[in-house]
Parts: sequence; C-alpha cells; structure tokens
Amino acid sequence: MNNPLQVKKLLGGSQYSRLVSQARALLGLDGLIQELLPDALKTHCRVLSVRDETLVLAADSPVWAARLKFHSSQLVKQLNRQQTVKLRTVRIRVRPPEKQLVTERRNTPLKLGINSATALRQAADSVSDPDLKSALLRLANRQFSR
Repeated sequence: MNNPLQVKKLLGGSQYSRLVSQARALLGLDGLIQELLPDALKTHCRVLSVRDETLVLAADSPVWAARLKFHSSQLVKQLNRQQTVKLRTVRIRVRPPEKQLVTERRNTPLKLGINSATALRQAADSVSDPDLKSALLRLANRQFSR
C-alpha cells in the first residue's frame, strides 16, 4: 500500500528548504525595518540581503537612497539593540521597483495602415486554406471599415 509522504519531509535538508528559510528570515527583517522607518520611506525601501554584518537595502531612486542613508546608522543601532541581527553597516542600492504589467483594453480597435492592409491582401491571395484566406481579408478590410 502506498504511504503518502509529506512534502516537508521530502525537502527537509535540501537547498530548496534553506532558500525558503532565508527568504522567510529576510521577509521578517523587512517587516521589522518597515516598522522602524519613517512613514515616507516605508514604501520606497526594501531589504535585499544581509551578509558579513552588512544590511543591503534597496531604494526606489537616488532621492530615496539619500534619505535612507540618513537613517542607516539609527537602523543599525535599533536592530543591534533588538538583537535580531548583528550589523555594522548598511549598504544602499538604487533599484527601481519591478514594473507590473498592466494590460489595457482599448474601446476602439487599432486601424491598419494602407501598407499593412495591402500586405494582408497579398498574403490572402497566396494562401490556399479558405478559412485563413477569409480571416486575412477580414483583417485587411478593417482599415477601411473605421
């Protein structure tokens, strides 16, 4: 009979589990730093890593990096006082936030140019499949319908 194994047992000592635990630790540290920062900086700063007693933070722009630099020594003191991480310095990198793809729907379809419509008609003339030919001609005729 098959005995199901828990995923956590399968991945227990793997590199994956170490990465997950490091990611959780960084998320926790990020949350703590968000609590320590002034409201204006919170949305413009995030934790990248901690390595060799150096906290690496990302700022949205050079302006926010400069503002964050003013708070870096205070952050080190507060984090050392709370004994969450042992730090000596803070390094700040400028990393714009990742852009989220936003797909917009247009209310009006785009019009084809005359050259595009002509190319589609020529392609339709060279195609033997009747369904494809009809679709290409409908697409080419959009240039004139609007």
